[in-house]
Amino acid sequence: MAGLDTLERLRTLFRAEGVRVAYVKILSAKQDNSKNQIYLGSGLDGVTNLFPARIEARTASESLLKRRSVVGQPKLEAQIDFAWLGLNGHRYDAPNTRIIDYFQYPEVRMSGFLKDCAEGPRSLRRDEQAEFGQRILIMGTASDGKVVGIVLTERDDPLVSGFPELPLASSGGVLRILNIDADATTSPAELLRLEMTQIVRGGWHRSVINRRGVIEPFPGPQGGGYTLEALLGVAANGNKAPDRHGFEIKSFSGSRISLMTPTPDRGFQGEHSFREFMDRYGYPGQKSDGSVRFTGLHRCGAVNERTGLAMRVAGYDRSSDSFGPPETVSVELWHPETGEVAAGWSLEKMANCWNAKHANALYITFHDRLAVDGSKEYRYVPRWLTGKGTDVWRLLRAIDRGTIFYDPADTIYADGRPKVRSQWRINARDLPAAMNFLYAEAEIVTVDDEPMLAA
Repeated sequence: MAGLDTLERLRTLFRAEGVRVAYVKILSAKQDNSKNQIYLGSGLDGVTNLFPARIEARTASESLLKRRSVVGQPKLEAQIDFAWLGLNGHRYDAPNTRIIDYFQYPEVRMSGFLKDCAEGPRSLRRDEQAEFGQRILIMGTASDGKVVGIVLTERDDPLVSGFPELPLASSGGVLRILNIDADATTSPAELLRLEMTQIVRGGWHRSVINRRGVIEPFPGPQGGGYTLEALLGVAANGNKAPDRHGFEIKSFSGSRISLMTPTPDRGFQGEHSFREFMDRYGYPGQKSDGSVRFTGLHRCGAVNERTGLAMRVAGYDRSSDSFGPPETVSVELWHPETGEVAAGWSLEKMANCWNAKHANALYITFHDRLAVDGSKEYRYVPRWLTGKGTDVWRLLRAIDRGTIFYDPADTIYADGRPKVRSQWRINARDLPAAMNFLYAEAEIVTVDDEPMLAA
């Protein structure tokens, strides 16, 4: 079959897979290193979390030779469900594909993409690559969650010689962005800005929800978020992938913003049932309604008066800003007197939950009012925050400094019904300053004004 000769043919191939945004790497003239790995950037922020992945902690670095290597720093690997895509649309599974974060160097590499794959690209084999000339790697996430990729070569694909200049996924990075449905050379951030501008200028919007493409009125308290998602064409399906153009959309109106809800996988709560945890650490509801609750703000550097528990990031040395071996790194809710860990979150747990949706994020405030017929309406302010590029290390540092805190709303009602709500939150007033250390790039965007750096 003839190679790809136009950008539209390439986009059609990915569009058939349900890919909406693809990421492009112009490969080096020679294989990136002797291990047959592909260099993707200098850190996990904006790399691993661009694709659905299962992150696992590996052994710490033992290198004494490589420049900038720091012995003892943890290494993360992200297993991705990957397949090479043929020009006929057939998928060839590459079951051993993974993205490795060599945190100690730092650099991120893609590995294992040819092992046990029936039809892996010959142009990626070290002993054959010379005959293919310039090579371009393109990858995107299909509608079923599978990451699909293709390699274009100068020898076989005329498109390579005239491949367009695409926007970078992050400043200083190596991955570029190819929009599949919209203008190919417009960045996702710009597309989102244009859509958000229309929504803001639209004024008040009736509370609705998008249920798999069907727009319905929504009377519940989460209407502000659901309405914005519906206006952006996002279905309320609980998908763990980012909401729009690779961005997680967070709208809020109160003083606290919920970021994620990972349940503990360590400590007493991680090792016992939820009811056993509530029997041990819960307390009667204040309204004498027969419920048992576990609530309250828990942050590093303070003890919660009601629960008697404190928060810490184990395995992190603040003075040297360094992390220990992966198995020692965790977030813990513990009792200062007994030393018991009531609840804990492993490095892998925090990394998978944070990286799944927060590679890029948009935060915007909304106001609400009652319409004449008694239904809710929402208006979104002409100013929002965007962040691009994050990773679990940034998250853990923010928890350690107390900026991000644990604010659970766990309940067992009088009728025995359980509600598990393990909320990690941030104060809205702290968000603008926090964006600068939570993300590699942060900015404030205002309607009818130029973007400016976050304060």
